Amino acid sequence: MSYRMVVRSSAAKDVLEAFFWYHTIRPQLGDRFMVALKECYDSIEADPRGYQVRKGDFRHAMLRKFPYRVVYEIDGQEVFIYRVIHVKRKPHPKYGP
Repeated sequence: MSYRMVVRSSAAKDVLEAFFWYHTIRPQLGDRFMVALKECYDSIEADPRGYQVRKGDFRHAMLRKFPYRVVYEIDGQEVFIYRVIHVKRKPHPKYGP
């Protein structure tokens, strides 16, 4: 089954903030963050139901080597990416810890 991924503006904003933060520390670190994010997106796209439901219908997938999780929801043939959240920050009331 093929899924179409839709990245919401809130998730894109999260990604830009994280990328620029890592990039200011060391440019290569920002690039590594983006590679880890792409690997996570690819994994979700390949098997979106392979990740645990955390709150409501939202699922979370962790990035490798970075303390971030991707919050998404499956709706038919579409996967909606809502947030890319740092795991040590206060949990979002809608998306859960």
